[in-house]
Amino acid sequence: MKAFLLFPFGLLFSAACQGWIFTEPLPVTSVQVRGIFHHLDSSGRRNIAVSADTVSVIWEDDRDGTPRVYLAHKPLTEGQFSEPLQISGAGEAFEPSLVAVDDKRLAAAWEEDGRVRVRLIASGRLGKTIDAGEEESAQAALFDAGEALYLARSVREGRYSRIRLAVISTGTRLDARLESDCPVDRKEPTDEQLYPVPAAVADELVVAWEDRRPGHTIIMAAASGRGDPCAFSEPVRISKRSGGTRNLPYGKGHGVSRVTLAPFGASGLYAIWEDKRNFREGYDIYGALYLGKGQFDDNARVQDDFGEMAKQWHASLGGDAEGRLIAAWSDEREGNSDIFLSVWSGGQWNESTPLSSASGSVQQAHPSIVLDAAGNLHAAWVERDEVNGPTRLLYSFGKAE
Repeated sequence: MKAFLLFPFGLLFSAACQGWIFTEPLPVTSVQVRGIFHHLDSSGRRNIAVSADTVSVIWEDDRDGTPRVYLAHKPLTEGQFSEPLQISGAGEAFEPSLVAVDDKRLAAAWEEDGRVRVRLIASGRLGKTIDAGEEESAQAALFDAGEALYLARSVREGRYSRIRLAVISTGTRLDARLESDCPVDRKEPTDEQLYPVPAAVADELVVAWEDRRPGHTIIMAAASGRGDPCAFSEPVRISKRSGGTRNLPYGKGHGVSRVTLAPFGASGLYAIWEDKRNFREGYDIYGALYLGKGQFDDNARVQDDFGEMAKQWHASLGGDAEGRLIAAWSDEREGNSDIFLSVWSGGQWNESTPLSSASGSVQQAHPSIVLDAAGNLHAAWVERDEVNGPTRLLYSFGKAE
């Protein structure tokens, strides 16, 4: 049953969901034309950020015939997003990542013309774009830890891509500067390393990524001290192969994809990813709790038993300093693609529930979520009326109960 409340600026709240009550969805951009497609597809699914009282969404679309990166923002008390601001330059741009640096500034990173680029943004003003390096690179993911802005990316080194971490100084203005850059894994790559995501927890910095060294894709991670971010531990495998799988038709192992990380509480960190160990029904969402010193706990399935016979993908994760942790993903259990949520509580994932403003007869997918300082949940996603139809970007605000 839906419960309806009025928010002070007049928006209607829809059903409560696992501790939040959500507004009816707002369009992030008015562009919706056949043949134009919006993408919320950053490495680590970081396409939404809250800075002070403003929420911002970053994405890529091809409205002028070339894929470019755009950003729209709105004060939390207003019911309409700004006109999109072009963040990338004249080249083809993809997979933007967004984080809040402080109460006034954002940082964006993206791939453009085969290189990862970074710039700071404040109140619609754009800082100078800097290159993260001269090498071919892609799949940027940002994390701001207060003392520094961290950028993980996949860099082409000869035949294979390798995960590198850059430390970027942001000062107090809109001038970003590359301070250091190093490989996360000290060993030379022998196969692809892709889609990294960084996060800081307590006094550690953790980077996770897709790794294809075993002949199939696994999720790996390494940790360093925040005081010496290039002193990474030996990488460990996060995604574990299930017992008794020797004769199942995976080949060398079941597939996994697109890891993301979120810190929560004083010392918590969690990783989730798409996992095909239940090969008959496609991907599920699995995760693992970080134990510290580069080690992760056993794998746990994030979605509940009712989603076991359906496909799940596009996992996003949000946490806050008060200890809240929530996962979002695309889910087909109702016969079409909806956004589902689950909350981490008491050391386990609660029952999965649909995001009330992102479920129904149309197709909803590619969620990106973030929790603000008050515990409110902000969600953006891609919606379309039919598979392969034109897309639109939507946003919903979840007020913490």
